[in-house]
Amino acid sequence: MNKTEIENIETSNFIEEEVKKDLLNGVYNHVLTRCPPEPSGYWHIGHCKAWFIDFETAKKFGGKTNLRMDDTNPTKEDGDFASNYVDELKWLGYTPQKVIYSSEEYFDKMFELAKGLIEKGKAYVCELSAEKIRETRGDLKTPGKESPFRNRPIEESLKMFEDMKNGKFKDGEVTLRAKIDMSHPNMNMRDPVIYRVLHATHYKTGDKWCIYPMYDFAHPIEDVLEGVTHSLCTIEFEDHRPLYNWFVDNCFDHLSYKPRQIEFAALKFENVLIGKRYMKMLVNNKKVLGWDDPRFYTIAGMRRRGITAEAIKNFVNSAGVTKAVSIIPISAFDYYIRDDLNKIATRAMVVLDPLKVVITNYEGETEDIEIENNPNEEEKTFHTSKFGKEIFIEQEDFSLTPPPKYNRLVVGGYVRLKNAYIIKCNNVVYDENGQIDHLECEYIKESKSGQDTSGIKAKGTIHFVEKSNIVPVVVREFKNLTKLDILEPSKALENGASLEEILEPDSMKETTAYAEKFLLSAKPEQKFQFMRKGFYCVDKDSTQDKLVFNKTTGLKDSFNPKN
Repeated sequence: MNKTEIENIETSNFIEEEVKKDLLNGVYNHVLTRCPPEPSGYWHIGHCKAWFIDFETAKKFGGKTNLRMDDTNPTKEDGDFASNYVDELKWLGYTPQKVIYSSEEYFDKMFELAKGLIEKGKAYVCELSAEKIRETRGDLKTPGKESPFRNRPIEESLKMFEDMKNGKFKDGEVTLRAKIDMSHPNMNMRDPVIYRVLHATHYKTGDKWCIYPMYDFAHPIEDVLEGVTHSLCTIEFEDHRPLYNWFVDNCFDHLSYKPRQIEFAALKFENVLIGKRYMKMLVNNKKVLGWDDPRFYTIAGMRRRGITAEAIKNFVNSAGVTKAVSIIPISAFDYYIRDDLNKIATRAMVVLDPLKVVITNYEGETEDIEIENNPNEEEKTFHTSKFGKEIFIEQEDFSLTPPPKYNRLVVGGYVRLKNAYIIKCNNVVYDENGQIDHLECEYIKESKSGQDTSGIKAKGTIHFVEKSNIVPVVVREFKNLTKLDILEPSKALENGASLEEILEPDSMKETTAYAEKFLLSAKPEQKFQFMRKGFYCVDKDSTQDKLVFNKTTGLKDSFNPKN
């Protein structure tokens, strides 16, 4: 990409502006970003913003993005999570230039670079416990105290570091620390730990290593070794940037260019539990169906619920890229979910709370009616439904004592059945317990063909399912997973709240509904609009004998970002 092409690129946020300046000033002649997850749980919607920024920024400037597993903590990580990340990026529409596992690609080189710091007198093996290190770090007003092992001879530290690698120390017995400045105003610069002893089997490297690098050390090393130009990360890493630069400057000599860390505000939501540690707690305690529970805002959970990749992208893009942290109501997401599903979801008639209706003047078996699959399709398609003597409507579509402006069925009133006839309710039949058993209605035969019906006016149009065309299906509807009065569920757990205190009881409800039989051919993840009810998605739990639908969202919402 030449200078003129770069000058003509229109930037949409401050990160793109900084990248553009770097290219025009000759700091870099290309762009390479990285998507660096720790494979310790499933991705959630907060990660989506970061990954979109990584990929879209590079793409705008003709660059590439690597997917790099920062797998430096074997006690938390799992190969299944790493595999899931590859699949989910593909589903989101992104293809990384490379898929890299830090444990396989960089651990040997990191060890050598750490030795190099010791040889330069810029790192030492420390025998203080983790608790003692914390005690001696000081605070924002008080400088830290130097470790009694800070001036250990270089050769001794080198030997001990080799002994650490060879398994001669127990977990937590010693660490390797950078020698920077124990009175530095930035706490991250007060002789941070670079390596710790950890006897644990790694999902990739097995038992090859019993020492593992800390993230603050691994991150800049990986970026340099990969050739990353712009290391884009969330705002909590801003205070870590001086340490990032220190490791780059002190571990490498004569670099043609150095990676640049730029921070942005993370995506945060009201009343939404995100954070892999807390979601893992719910999974392990069997409070949810798994990492892909439709109530989770993991990518897997959203996908299972029927939310599209396009809706996620549009929502994240609407939030913008800034340094200012704000908490967004998750209800704002529904607009984008609904907007995309409206374009692609197949329409179906499904009765969630059935009330039987007998058409007393109908003779014969059944007749076919045609239902448009999606009015937004360029090429119209239809499926065949049925009308007959016995049908089912929604309980709420009939009222004995209708409220004002009630435009559905009442005794003596008329209503139109979707793509079929106008019917009139003549009688209500009760069971032995005094409950409504069914309605007796008559149909106006001429009303289907559009002929004159002698001034009959139907108050509204309702959906229905004919008896022989019914397939029972399981419908799952959801409340918010956490109680609505808890603004930040993760923080509540962090402050000692129990799961019972933050979780909404009965947040998933299963009912049996009556659906049109054409839905028998539906496949997992297929999206439907249940007419007048909402958007639903076929769940992976579905079998030949049991169709399960997850409600994605309703049909209407007051939020509109265009207002």
